[in-house]
Amino acid sequence: MLYGTRKELNKKLKRMFGNEERYALLVWTKEDVLALSGNMTEAEAQTLLELIGRTGTGEHTEEGVSFRTVQALYAGIRPGIPRVSVPVDTLYRITDIAAQAIKPKEVARQMKRDGVASDIKIGDLPILKNSEIQNFCLHGTVGSGKSEVIRRLLNYVRARGDMAIIYDRSCEFVKSYYDPSLDKILNPLDSRCAAWDLWKECLTLPDFDNISNTLIPMGTKEDPFWQGSGRTIFAEGAYLMREDDDRSYEKLVDTMLSIKIDKLRAYLQNTPAANLVEEKIEKTAISIRAVLTNYVKAIRYLQGIEKNGEPFTIRDWMRGVREDRPNGWLFISSNADTHASLKPVISMWLSIAIRGLLAMGENRNRRVWIFADELPTLHKLPDLVEILPEARKFGGCYVFGIQSYAQLEDIYGVKPAATLFDVMNTRAFFRSPSKEIAEFAAGEIGEKEILKASEQYSYGADPVRDGVSTGKEKERETLVSYSDIQTLPDLSCYVTLPGPYPAVKLALKYKPRPKIAEGFIPRTLDARVDARLSALLEAREAEGSLARALFTPDAPASGPDDAGSHAGEQPEPVSQPAPAVMTVTPAPVKSPPTTKRPAAEPSARTAEPPVLRVTTVPLIKPKAAAAAGTAATASSAGTPAAAAGGTEQVLAQQSAEQGQAMLPAGMNEDGVIEDMQAYDAWADEQTQRDMQRREEVNINHSHRHDEQDDLEIGGNF
Repeated sequence: MLYGTRKELNKKLKRMFGNEERYALLVWTKEDVLALSGNMTEAEAQTLLELIGRTGTGEHTEEGVSFRTVQALYAGIRPGIPRVSVPVDTLYRITDIAAQAIKPKEVARQMKRDGVASDIKIGDLPILKNSEIQNFCLHGTVGSGKSEVIRRLLNYVRARGDMAIIYDRSCEFVKSYYDPSLDKILNPLDSRCAAWDLWKECLTLPDFDNISNTLIPMGTKEDPFWQGSGRTIFAEGAYLMREDDDRSYEKLVDTMLSIKIDKLRAYLQNTPAANLVEEKIEKTAISIRAVLTNYVKAIRYLQGIEKNGEPFTIRDWMRGVREDRPNGWLFISSNADTHASLKPVISMWLSIAIRGLLAMGENRNRRVWIFADELPTLHKLPDLVEILPEARKFGGCYVFGIQSYAQLEDIYGVKPAATLFDVMNTRAFFRSPSKEIAEFAAGEIGEKEILKASEQYSYGADPVRDGVSTGKEKERETLVSYSDIQTLPDLSCYVTLPGPYPAVKLALKYKPRPKIAEGFIPRTLDARVDARLSALLEAREAEGSLARALFTPDAPASGPDDAGSHAGEQPEPVSQPAPAVMTVTPAPVKSPPTTKRPAAEPSARTAEPPVLRVTTVPLIKPKAAAAAGTAATASSAGTPAAAAGGTEQVLAQQSAEQGQAMLPAGMNEDGVIEDMQAYDAWADEQTQRDMQRREEVNINHSHRHDEQDDLEIGGNF
């Protein structure tokens, strides 16, 4: 039992811990306990000391007990309060929790005494003075309270008059904070969207390269050639259009995605991108443009925003920051139902804002806040890893919300994610239900070192052998367990501050903010222009599907010896790309060896409209005699001959007019509708054919059979 006079305790502790007298200060003497409450009786003090001593019963002995543990034990022996028999393990747990469950107000008082408390607070806890330029990270599952912390920070930012750029995925912050006299909105589908000008935003070719890097992100699994080539074509094409007096987003989409490859080649001549659309590799160029279409088509939603007022650029707006008056905010918003379509453009705008901070010049006294709740819902921002460590010199304050650290690793990679997380110094960890993520959060909150004393008793027949030996050992464990993270209620979190201050558990209360503006006001798009661009984009996507068939493995062939063993079976359908939007009848060619089809199937196929089909053939061609015999058998049975010669041969046999047929009826190759009646009839026809194709796919799928025995060695390569 460790209690007594301070002299006695020092003597015993010195035997146990050497000259580490600091441990004696952690032990509560009777005088210390009496000082806890002036009205405590001697009997109560003695009982309390015994309880403190019993925390060290058993194999281990605590070298000291915290103030909070004494308070907890004291409450258990006061008259009128029921006595609770607490196991020794629970008392250990009380001690452990007391070591980290420090009230925010206690830390706040200590920070004020040290002169480092900021006027910015999260609940009752002030952040460290000027630590906002060392960035924030809010970590936790959905609905746990991250947005509430952002709102409290926004209140301080507005009161201080600082500039802010806010990524608002659900338009919630627009409702509560948008001031039309000060603020700007960038949302292609919102009628209040500023008239953002791409060609005034990007003045040099490197500027276009930077935005193309975000607009077309580099995948983690795909071949980087396709995305890299798409970036080059977009950057060069948009840069060339800066000299066009009639430039517009509609024209940019037409040029990049709608015109024929030969015209795009002529437009990009004498640029590095021209090599990517060479006539010799036209099929590769079509595939590159298919990748380009997937991301750049989001620019179509910008058509018409130039009519929303004076041209606006993020860079010039950020340069207008003033320290002697309130500054405006920029809301980059989207709705949940349109976010997927706008994601490339929104990511591009936020990337411009992040890089625009560097153009403002160094100034540690200025504050420019960038809020991005649910950061992983955007494309990878390639500039972020490079700029974030340097942003403090320019007054940049970044507040990022993520559901889990694993999201950062998935989008940015293992090492870049670690770099980003390491420069976010003020962190709030909300609830994380999964064990793996909760363990990560508990590890980031911190560890403590426990020094425990142990006593060993030895007994023997000879009284001389009786003895007691004491020792000490160090143990480390996290301040909070992963279970503590998993069971946090909403609006509760653990906050870690930079510097020597301990982790603090916060319990926030929701503070509703009045609605001062509409979150979203729809903008009316030109229906005819949008329909035309949609049709052209569908044509380009279908064209890309055909080109991608060039890079798919060829199907194996059945040799003449295998024909008999599979008699009566329907051969497995050859893998085909998605049918084009427009239908083209392929030129007839001879058939490779094939098995006999049921007699009823040709009649069912004759009613189907002709569709352009690309058929692959085996790498090992069958013998001529066998091919002739099998073809004759198929012909005598009335089975239509299948295409032979592979994708290259089929595409080579297509006439030059088929390229024009890829465009909708009534539309010229420049994308202009010349005959609206023909165009409307074409659109109706496509709807009917789509229904027929779906039914055909269902029929083919129901009759599919495996033919693994027919595989040639190496046929899949």
